[in-house]
Amino acid sequence: MLAVLWRRPGRAGVTAIPSLVLVLVCLAGRGNADDLPRVLDLEAFASWDDESVSPAGWEAIVPVNEREPISLLPAMTPVSQGVLGPSASRFYMTGILGGSFLVVSGDNTPSSSLTEGGAVGMALERSNGRLRVEVEGRYRGPIAQTYLGFNENYSVRDPTLVCESQARSCGWSSLANVWRDFNLTEQMDLYGGGGIGAASFQTEYQKINVDPPAPSIDRTMTGYAWQAGVGAIWNVSDRIAFDASYRIFGFGWTVTREDVAFGFLRSEVLLSLRIYEPFRGLLR
Repeated sequence: MLAVLWRRPGRAGVTAIPSLVLVLVCLAGRGNADDLPRVLDLEAFASWDDESVSPAGWEAIVPVNEREPISLLPAMTPVSQGVLGPSASRFYMTGILGGSFLVVSGDNTPSSSLTEGGAVGMALERSNGRLRVEVEGRYRGPIAQTYLGFNENYSVRDPTLVCESQARSCGWSSLANVWRDFNLTEQMDLYGGGGIGAASFQTEYQKINVDPPAPSIDRTMTGYAWQAGVGAIWNVSDRIAFDASYRIFGFGWTVTREDVAFGFLRSEVLLSLRIYEPFRGLLR
């Protein structure tokens, strides 16, 4: 069979010999692959050059591992951080300490007392700051003032002064607040807002320098309370903030002369230390 193929004229017969020899070697298990004729010249295949011009009608195939990954929303964009990021809302706790002052005093020497408490809330991140919603509880120490007392039938026609009076009060308040923070710099913010809730005061009232001495009247008053204020924030770090604020605190739906006399209307200067995600380390 080999002789027939060898004698067959034409180019096809010559090219068939190496294929038949390779088949016979494999079947017989004899021969050496190095003895086979070199049919393919590998040097004839030129390596693909990216700078070379591709044949007409063909496009260069870009390997899959060299393609850029498709991303609809980059993970570090401000949009993803504000909408999908874990920092879109953060729990925080605040410690509060400050001074509570009488708004008006009869003898122009307004008394003051300490006020202390705390707040817990959620901070909702915004593009230019944050919106904070919190519940605040505070205690106000005893505060007293002396003022001129008028008669019970006081009017423009009968402005008779009866005596001097002294009022003393202390109490607690629980308010739901909403504060809006605005970025001033990377570390400084300004904010404003207020809150409503309830408060309770224990008051002591007495007329002084009268003859005979007037008895002291004690009572506890509980009712609606409100506050409004502004402040500045220093962001020490991503989780710690220190702020100073000024607030007006009121008791009741309206501001009356009694509120001023008994110290229910106060101006307050507060210092606060706020910690975001205070239990982060415990939850790991």
